[in-house]
Amino acid sequence: MITIHTSIFNVERMRFKWREALQNWFQFLGGTGEIVIAINTSDDNTPALVRAYCDKLLAESPHSGTKIKVVDIEIPYTNPAFDGLGKAAALSHATQPYAVLLDIDEFLIPSQRGLWIGMVRELERRRNLDGLLVPVIDLIGDDQHYSKIGAKWYIHRNSPNLTRGVVNFAGRADGTFDTKLSDSCELITKDTGDLARAAPILMPELPDFLKLSNLEAGEVPFVVHTGYLDLEQRLRQTEFWKGHWENREGKPGSQPKTTLADLEKIKRFRHNLPDWRVA
Repeated sequence: MITIHTSIFNVERMRFKWREALQNWFQFLGGTGEIVIAINTSDDNTPALVRAYCDKLLAESPHSGTKIKVVDIEIPYTNPAFDGLGKAAALSHATQPYAVLLDIDEFLIPSQRGLWIGMVRELERRRNLDGLLVPVIDLIGDDQHYSKIGAKWYIHRNSPNLTRGVVNFAGRADGTFDTKLSDSCELITKDTGDLARAAPILMPELPDFLKLSNLEAGEVPFVVHTGYLDLEQRLRQTEFWKGHWENREGKPGSQPKTTLADLEKIKRFRHNLPDWRVA
């Protein structure tokens, strides 16, 4: 019923918890559905590492009905829309009727599988909807704290015109992109980047949908973003992306240097999250 699709690149350099994430997704699907991974152009051993680990997951569960597909694509991360195009490429290989869009540093809570199935049923019932948004808990520095609750649209129909990327009208004449016009989480057409306005999405019960009480009560599912569990990893990733974003904006030197002191000032809140970690 569900395909989890993602894109991966430079896993050695970025140091994402990608193995734990893939294992988490594999267990979450419970022997059904599939995982589709598009490997963007990498300058390390990413393709071999990812394939070897996927083979390991399948070998350890020979009777599982969950399938894993790994697809190589030639989209370097210097392309401003590489993430959206990569996930579009992964989605093009999906065979299930519904898809869940995840980054390789995002985890699902196994006990919330029923809530995700409930969202699938909602999409089945409401044919005028193509996707549903889900809260994201962004963990920074400590796996029992989070810096914010935001939201991305995560579950959607398996349709080739639904993915993430830079929308067409964000382009400038000099080839750079105005990121204020797109946060790379828009509904776009895979081929042109035009905004797919006919593909409606829904965030139920705003603003109550994002209240902490709703999460604690288990009323809605959420995604856990784990990319910044280590503050120094956050610094490494910020530095890694600095040149990329400056190139997109066409403004060298526009990205201020982030320090550990800056990160330590981020307000964080105590919350007893379910155990998402993989042994």
